[in-house]
Amino acid sequence: MEFALMFNVLEGGVSKPVKWGKENLKSDRSIIIVDEFSLVVWLWHGSKQGLVARRTALRQAQSLKGHGYTVGKSIIGRDIKAIKEIDERKIGRDPTTDNANKELQELLNKDFKELEKFIVTFTLGAVDTTIAKPEVKPEPKPEPKPEPTTKTLPKPVVKQSVEQTTTATKSKIIASEYETEEPLPSRKSEAAKSIIAPKEEKMGGEKPLEEARISFVIKAVLDHFSDVWVSKKQEGGYAIEMMDGPVCQFSIKEGVIKFTANSFSSISPNIKTEIQKKYIELSKLL
Repeated sequence: MEFALMFNVLEGGVSKPVKWGKENLKSDRSIIIVDEFSLVVWLWHGSKQGLVARRTALRQAQSLKGHGYTVGKSIIGRDIKAIKEIDERKIGRDPTTDNANKELQELLNKDFKELEKFIVTFTLGAVDTTIAKPEVKPEPKPEPKPEPTTKTLPKPVVKQSVEQTTTATKSKIIASEYETEEPLPSRKSEAAKSIIAPKEEKMGGEKPLEEARISFVIKAVLDHFSDVWVSKKQEGGYAIEMMDGPVCQFSIKEGVIKFTANSFSSISPNIKTEIQKKYIELSKLL
């Protein structure tokens, strides 16, 4: 049987269980929903929630995902796999947020039965309202395998010619870890490698260049906002937020920074232009 539980995150980071219902999703609240049905912790932020309140709620959601919520002898949400964060300000503007909000609304519209201490279940039919700790079945012990009694016959000694032995020795020397033969490097290739190596070491490869460009974006934003929050998204992108809301979201591929369509929409166009100029200026150092 799957259970669910809803929390209102109060000021100071205290999570208080509340009665189940989508009417709790208000603009001045951050709501956490532990959902065993989908194996998800839902984190819903109202449009009036600031950066500090949202980050406080996120820490509470991460704690519930990792440890669950203890009720009597049971733990609700002990097998939760993911956190899905929904910002009310992005609904209708961001496809990822819209999809997550749609799933959450479907969950809240399900028929449910309320049990003790604000816990609900979506199981149909008769429901036992006693929350019991799930039985842990012992793992079966593997049966001992009988030792093989097959006698090992001595291998016949085969004499190899000098030419065969030499060939086998060469194959052993040049074989790679995947057992494919590759030609040994010549003096010319070694000399070319010694010339090219210092240049590659100086450039540091593609990954350090990408990291440098990411840091350039952050530095450009910090020139205008002293208190920001940088987070790495599950899909690999990055998001920068300030106290009053999001600044930008971007990803990087093959050394190219790509901002989302909604980036910089909540800040002054003049500041956006200055951030872009600063990024271009720093990029010239590469």
